[in-house]
Amino acid sequence: MSYTIPENKKLIPADSDCLQYMGRIDWDDPQRPVLAWPASCVETIFTGTSVGVVFRNIRMQDYTSLGYIIDGVQGSIEMGDEYDDTLYMLAEDLEDKEHTLKIFKRLAAAHYVDLAGIVVDKDSELRNPGKKYDYKLEVYGDSVSAGEVTEAIWYEGQCDPSHHSQYDNSHFSYASSLARKLNAELHLMGQGGIALFDGTGYFCSDQLTGMLSCYDKIEYSPYKPTKPWDFSRFSPDAVIIAIGQNDHNPEPERIKTPEYRRKWKDGYISMLNSLREKHPNAKFVLILTVLGHDRTWDDALDEIVEEVNSPAVTHFMFTRTGRGTNGHPRATEQEEMACELYEYFKSMA
Repeated sequence: MSYTIPENKKLIPADSDCLQYMGRIDWDDPQRPVLAWPASCVETIFTGTSVGVVFRNIRMQDYTSLGYIIDGVQGSIEMGDEYDDTLYMLAEDLEDKEHTLKIFKRLAAAHYVDLAGIVVDKDSELRNPGKKYDYKLEVYGDSVSAGEVTEAIWYEGQCDPSHHSQYDNSHFSYASSLARKLNAELHLMGQGGIALFDGTGYFCSDQLTGMLSCYDKIEYSPYKPTKPWDFSRFSPDAVIIAIGQNDHNPEPERIKTPEYRRKWKDGYISMLNSLREKHPNAKFVLILTVLGHDRTWDDALDEIVEEVNSPAVTHFMFTRTGRGTNGHPRATEQEEMACELYEYFKSMA
């Protein structure tokens, strides 16, 4: 342990009833929940003048940051080289009154967060927000779904600036924005560079791990031991699958050959049908985003929907699918997608 709780503060353990969690979270140790997927979060309401968080940062790349929102104002903390439990103060000198707090995972598999608890003033009172949701939403996707480079807001419609995850923020992804519009509890399984199959895409450049190896995991990075997810823990009303953007690597033209096109569609359908079996009452929406890509992948999704032939499975196209930008969609462009998806979801109701 590399921290000391000041005498005028106290630690609220991670399994306290005062805390409300959301996301696909590892609860194998109830006192040490692990947040792996982006947008996984914990919320509380507290009184007093300060708040902090204690966790162990399980790093898998150099730059890692954690997001928080206090009284509606968003911030982030950049983690250093600590590998033990560390106390990060998020705010001090707050007005002595009731405050809202949300701590969320900005990034995907750059790191995991092994949470120990929340630190508040010694005389602080906490209560569970008790949020009630109208909807449950599950999303599988790549860097766009995860909210990568969303904060480079001066690069709308342009290629990405040089970056090392400092612009990544799952809060601004279309998935998170759509969930807020729907008042939905969100499980976001988005990972930068991921494609469908192992050996394709860009996730884990030295071994190229695909969504077929990750979609049913809690902790999914091949650089750490993986853990299976118990799908009975969350039954969504709708599932979005946004895979196909990175699948051109390493052979961009392969999808245009009948043999590989059949293989790719069969792999996609196998994941889709597996999820349909686990969530028999859910609606499934297949998408690709406004990030530039070959229309062939959208055509393949049309073919998948036709072959599956179920009213529960549809393919949604944005107004600017595949032609909105050559860089990652920024927060404004993500919001454009969220608004269009919201209207589509309303039409399905």
